[in-house]
Amino acid sequence: IENLSVTPFGIDLSLFYPKLGLRNPDHITIGTVKTLHEKYGIDILIQAFAKARALLGESGSTHLAAQLRLSIVGDGPLRSDYEALAHELGIYDVCEFVGRVPHSQVPDHLNRFDIYVAVSRLDSESFGVAVIEASACGLPVIVSDAGGLPEVVVNGRTGVVVEREDVDATAASIVSLIESPELRRQMGDAGRQHVKDHYEWSQNVSQMGRVYEQVL
Repeated sequence: IENLSVTPFGIDLSLFYPKLGLRNPDHITIGTVKTLHEKYGIDILIQAFAKARALLGESGSTHLAAQLRLSIVGDGPLRSDYEALAHELGIYDVCEFVGRVPHSQVPDHLNRFDIYVAVSRLDSESFGVAVIEASACGLPVIVSDAGGLPEVVVNGRTGVVVEREDVDATAASIVSLIESPELRRQMGDAGRQHVKDHYEWSQNVSQMGRVYEQVL
């Protein structure tokens, strides 16, 4: 469309950046930061985590399966349902339901993760702010093809895009990243650079200012 300008929703890279020493070296932590609502597909994540853990065990990578942890940061109306699902799948003892945290604490929680997952099921997921926050912290990301999530991920370079509500594809992507620390590092580094290039807050504000000047 002629004369159309799009200003991304930027983030503050002085707040969201890789911090050393927060990850548990004995664990490989899969995590998300989301409201515990049906639209965000937390049940898909829990099922995919359980499947990934089982797949690693079946393939003989029991040492990796034993290191896996799932951290869910956020609260919402379905928390008890998701806790029950984790119990049902036999993974509750390796799951952490952190609850809601202030936004100021989100960077520290992201830096405790090894992989970030956002597998929303509805297109009302308009823009992946949480995903670019995770990428800014140097995390590889796995996202669904819902709404604006794929727009903030370079598939195969900064993360992986899977079909929404596809537990098998999500689990397979988790396994591939678990099995390759180097791939996690490469995607995390590429993700942070992608955020620097496209979603840095001060640059986005300057861009918006230029658009307003042109309009006026």
